[in-house]
Amino acid sequence: MQTLKNTGWEILDLIRRGFTPFFIKMMFGMTMLAVLFIENISLRTILVLLLLGADGVLTFMLVRSTGEQAYKMKVAGQLRRENKPIGAENAGSYRPCKEYRGYKGFAIGFVAGLVAIVLIIVSGVTGSTGARIALMFVCGWAYVPVAAVYMIILSSTGMEVIPVSSVWYALILVGVLIVICGIAYIVGGNKEKLRQFMLERSTQTIEKGKSARAQSNAQNGKGAGKR
Repeated sequence: MQTLKNTGWEILDLIRRGFTPFFIKMMFGMTMLAVLFIENISLRTILVLLLLGADGVLTFMLVRSTGEQAYKMKVAGQLRRENKPIGAENAGSYRPCKEYRGYKGFAIGFVAGLVAIVLIIVSGVTGSTGARIALMFVCGWAYVPVAAVYMIILSSTGMEVIPVSSVWYALILVGVLIVICGIAYIVGGNKEKLRQFMLERSTQTIEKGKSARAQSNAQNGKGAGKR
């Protein structure tokens, strides 16, 4: 029962972590969709690429921060299991489900891209126009860049409509999202791990300095007593 409860908390935490990048990417996608109506092909393509890049950078920074916080929770969990004080900043917010795990970044990316995956599959399998429209509005970050490329092809080949099969290429951007989130989470965890290591080394150096000074004072005291 406890294992089932812990799994439930893990899933809820991943959903919560994945919602923020999903929302941010939805905003970027809507902006890309608006840019898609620009008639100048070069300007339209450049703006879509810039927005796509900015979206990726912001997602990376966000998930990296999540990895840093998760590693702090891991350290707090280790201290708690050793019955040591974990600090006021972590005492109230600590939960085992928040601890750092290497796979969580990829899971967060999957959660953030899950709606896009569903809409891509529904649109690609059924050919539903409604699903493709929903994909462009809700997850434009995944499909608008693909549509922008196809619009360049349309202008040069004389094709009249973007084929339904184009939605499958959006899975490439979903895959890129999952990889970015996975790498960013691990980078954030390693950054915090290094910070914790340096903090521990600094603490050990201070303690050694105090011990050395105490021994020196003790020896000086004994020398003065002999005189």
